[in-house]
Amino acid sequence: MRYIRPSAIWTKRGDRVSKKEKKTKGVITRLFADMGKYRLRFWIVVAVVLVIKLCLAAAPKVASLITDSMARFVNTGNYDWGYLLILCVVLAALYLVGYGSDGFINRSLVLISQNLALTLRNRAGQKLNRLTIQYSDNHPLGDTQQRVTGDMVNLSNGIESTLPSLLGQAILMIAICIMMLFTNVWLALIFIIAIPVTLIGLRIIAVRTKKQFMKTNAQLGKMNSLVSDTYSNHTVVKAYCRVDEKEAEFDEMNKEFEKLFIRSRFTSGFMRPYSDLMAKISYILLCLAGGIMMLNGTLTLGEFTAFLFYGNMIGVPIAELSVAFNNFQDSLSSAGRIYEFLDEEEEPAEAPKQELDTDRLRGEVSFENVRFGYTPDKTLMEDVSFTAEPGYTMAIVGPSGAGKTTLINLLMRFYDIQSGSVKLDGIDTRDLSKHNLRGAFGMVLQETWIFDGTIADNIAFGKPGATREEVIKAAKLAYCDSFIERLPNGYDTYISEENSALSAGEKQLLSIARAIIADPKVLILDEATSQVDTKTEEVITRAMQEMMKGRTSFIIAHRLYTIRNADRIIFMKDGDIKEVGSHEELLEKHGYYAAMYASGISAE
Repeated sequence: MRYIRPSAIWTKRGDRVSKKEKKTKGVITRLFADMGKYRLRFWIVVAVVLVIKLCLAAAPKVASLITDSMARFVNTGNYDWGYLLILCVVLAALYLVGYGSDGFINRSLVLISQNLALTLRNRAGQKLNRLTIQYSDNHPLGDTQQRVTGDMVNLSNGIESTLPSLLGQAILMIAICIMMLFTNVWLALIFIIAIPVTLIGLRIIAVRTKKQFMKTNAQLGKMNSLVSDTYSNHTVVKAYCRVDEKEAEFDEMNKEFEKLFIRSRFTSGFMRPYSDLMAKISYILLCLAGGIMMLNGTLTLGEFTAFLFYGNMIGVPIAELSVAFNNFQDSLSSAGRIYEFLDEEEEPAEAPKQELDTDRLRGEVSFENVRFGYTPDKTLMEDVSFTAEPGYTMAIVGPSGAGKTTLINLLMRFYDIQSGSVKLDGIDTRDLSKHNLRGAFGMVLQETWIFDGTIADNIAFGKPGATREEVIKAAKLAYCDSFIERLPNGYDTYISEENSALSAGEKQLLSIARAIIADPKVLILDEATSQVDTKTEEVITRAMQEMMKGRTSFIIAHRLYTIRNADRIIFMKDGDIKEVGSHEELLEKHGYYAAMYASGISAE
């Protein structure tokens, strides 16, 4: 569609988290599926980590053999130096493999995490263009930004930093338990009994932590939404003296975020002390039991030394697991929010029955017995019918909430009707693809949209590949060539939405130039002069009149004197068309339009 950005209406709502995405298993399964070709590399990393941790777990056993060999030398005076040398070489090799492969693991996980983040960001970018208009109407901008950016970073950091710790320490703990069993079953039972008790406690803490992390991330999204809305409309906020109110609103959100953050960190903070406590208790029991067994002669010095090593070693994975699991919960929370966004309803797949030739389009628009409601149980329009002849100017007026913008939404198929038909040149718009349909329309809205780029780029947005001559011609027809030439770099002057020296009226003229260069067959002008002064309004009105020549046009306006020359005026109220006619015809009826016009004249 040659389409000049419709204003997005962001409304606050509670954060929705589906039950399916709350399940850790489901999120992990989807993450693994999205790794794509890097799944093989991931399994290679798992294999390498497995080998590394087995080497580290085997090292104390080799050290125990060295200790026992030296103890025999002390007791008997006999020693096999060749055997000792082999054991020392094996021990050195185990530690070399155990600590020398971190570079490969780190590089591999960086590649995996960044590829996964790239995949999800690409899908999120595509998703933004396929979302329904309802999503835009019902989701705050800041929360969406948090899911697409902040949560992506949190997820990739979790895979890059937290996953190796979680995976490695889990394997190390299992390997240590196996080596303990091979060394001495009875001493191993001390730790084998302590580990499930520790993990059960950690699991209880982790469940509570995950819920709190999800609430914290949701609150952060709401804060981002408020910051985005306030900053993008800071002039309005200041103009209406709402700075203190916005500051108070942000302070309230910030305090709630602080409370949720502290609560989540406080709960997760129990993981490390709890695991350390259980490890120390196990270590004390190990020393006591090992000492007794050595005195009884059922445990050698080397075996006892190995268990001391294992006792110190197993405390590390249990403690690290608690921290890593805690951080991984945060990353999974972000992943759940990302997948919830990716699972949002999209525009349904289309199977157009006809194709519109926009070059031969006459511009006849008709509504026939249209029935529509934003929700199935609440009907807004009932049996709405009218026809706009090719080249006609149709003005749509009525009180706020009458359904004026809804009428345009149905025409553009931002929403689909429940019954009846909307036709363009006799073709039901539902038989056309939305891209094909919207290509026939151009829009100039109340809220202008300027993107980062030159003035020429902003105008040429309406027609990709437009030449400089076409840009200048459109600017002259829109009466904005004069102020553009006065700028330091003319058409090459860099402007943006947040940082622009252009007035509201000049931005509106650029929007009109953008619509002119698109050369649409049907125009939609939504309150295009409502934000400018009278003098600027006259210029914009002349530009719009120039643009509407030979085109079917729909004008939504509150200033009734601006649409007196319209071919047809549609007066709407409560979603229904109450009156249709020219300005003079409607005044003679002394109905809704006449009453509003008289009220508007007296107010002016």
